[in-house]
Amino acid sequence: MNIEVGAPIFLLGMPRSGTTWLSQIFESAPDFLVRLSPPYAYDFRGRLTETSGLADWQEVLQGVISSQDKFVTQNWRRETGELVSFEKKPEQVTRLAVKDTRFHGLYQSAMSVLPKAKIIYIVRHPAAALWSWRNCKEFPSGADFRQEWRNAPCRKQEGPQEYWGFNDWVRLTTEYIQLAKEDPVRYQVIRYEDLIADACAVTQGMLTFCGSKLSDPTIEFIKKSQTKFDPRPYSVFKGKVRDDQWREHFPPDILAEIQMALNGTKLEAFLA
Repeated sequence: MNIEVGAPIFLLGMPRSGTTWLSQIFESAPDFLVRLSPPYAYDFRGRLTETSGLADWQEVLQGVISSQDKFVTQNWRRETGELVSFEKKPEQVTRLAVKDTRFHGLYQSAMSVLPKAKIIYIVRHPAAALWSWRNCKEFPSGADFRQEWRNAPCRKQEGPQEYWGFNDWVRLTTEYIQLAKEDPVRYQVIRYEDLIADACAVTQGMLTFCGSKLSDPTIEFIKKSQTKFDPRPYSVFKGKVRDDQWREHFPPDILAEIQMALNGTKLEAFLA
C-alpha cells in the first residue's frame, strides 16, 4: 500500500446516524483503507490532543494503517458477519478514511495541521438517531429515555468526547453546516436519508469530493447492503430504502419538542 498519510478522509457523525454503513461504503472502494476511531483505540488512546501537531498526527495515522487490531480494523464485526470482507490489491490502496462518532473537536483541530485532510459529516433525523440509540446496547439498562434524550447525562460520565443527546445533535450539525459553507472543498455534509434513497448517486458525490470515483465493487456492496437484512444494530445489511420505522414508536410529545426547536432554523431541513 502506498497511502498518503497526510490526506485522510474523516467520516464523522453522531452515534446511530449511519456512520458504520458509510465507512463500509468507503471500505468497498478499491483505493480506500478504513480505520475506526484511533483516539478511542487502546493502542493509540491519549496520543492525540487538540494541540497535536503534524508529526503527531502522521505518526498515529501511519500506525493505524499498519495496525491489525480488531477494533481499529473493525475485523471483529467481520468475524460476526455484520460487516463484509473486501478483497483488494494492495498496490491500488492509496487513501485512508477514519470513521468516528467521538472526538469531534480533535478532528476539527486536525484540519488545521493536515491541509489535505477532508471531513464528510453524515446527519440523520435527530429523532431517528435518538430512537436507534434507545434500542441498542449503548443505552444503559434502567435509564429513562425521557430524562436522557435532550442531553444524554448517562453517557457524559464517559467524558467530553461523547455525543448522544439532541443538544449534541444541534451543536454538531450547526458546526459542520457552517464549516461546509465556509470551506466546501474540505467539508461535506450529507443526509442519511438521502444516502438510503439514492445511495449510488450520493456515494458518487462523496467520492468525487474525495478525488476518487464510483466503481463496480462499491455498487455491488451498496446493492447487497440494501437487499439483505440483518437485524443486529451494527450490521450494514439493513435491506431498506426508507428510515421511518421509528415514527411508530417515538414519543409524540418529544418529537413535537424537537420539531418546535428546529422549525424556522437552518436545521429544519433535516426533519424532512
